[in-house]
Amino acid sequence: MHKIVKDFSKVVVVPDDGIRLPNEAEPKVREKYAKEIEKVLITKGCIDARIKCLAKEIDGAFRNVGEITCLVILKGGMFFAADLLRALDEQSDIRTRIDFIRCSSYGNRSKSSGKVDIYKFDPIEGNNLLLIEDIVDTGGTLRVLQEKLKDMGKHFKTCVLLDKGVAKGAKVDFIGFKIPRVFVGGYGLDYAGLYRGLPEIVVIKKELLK
Repeated sequence: MHKIVKDFSKVVVVPDDGIRLPNEAEPKVREKYAKEIEKVLITKGCIDARIKCLAKEIDGAFRNVGEITCLVILKGGMFFAADLLRALDEQSDIRTRIDFIRCSSYGNRSKSSGKVDIYKFDPIEGNNLLLIEDIVDTGGTLRVLQEKLKDMGKHFKTCVLLDKGVAKGAKVDFIGFKIPRVFVGGYGLDYAGLYRGLPEIVVIKKELLK
């Protein structure tokens, strides 16, 4: 049974069984994904609730700067970033710009290769920067990006939706959920290009992973 969560004002620690809102039914994996997905880990309702609180945290940290440039790590961060920026616009006086960074350490694998490839992005020197990432696993990708970006902005902070708690050397200022060490998909995250469009965070079955 999924744990019922009511308080999203701070980082939510997700148990192995997953979480849902009090008014949500016990989540089930859709039939067409039954052979590939083990379970729903975080429901869309929980994601939405935590994002609203993250927007308040970010507003508090950047309140006096007026404008921030949000650097979104593609491709996984795009769903999270879109909802986060909408929440910021609704709840904050901060104006936001958006740019994208494409980098990869996974390819089509389930484990990071350790090598991080970063593709070019627009000049950002002197801006207030918020780096937005979907998930922190080993922290290798995030660590490389932070080293590259830390001296470019007036203020520089990092926001991630999911943290597995095993990253070394990467500093994260805003975290949505701390999750178990399982391979997840959905809500922008993929395995071999699949599952990005799912509205919730799901656990991919181990036997599917290469």
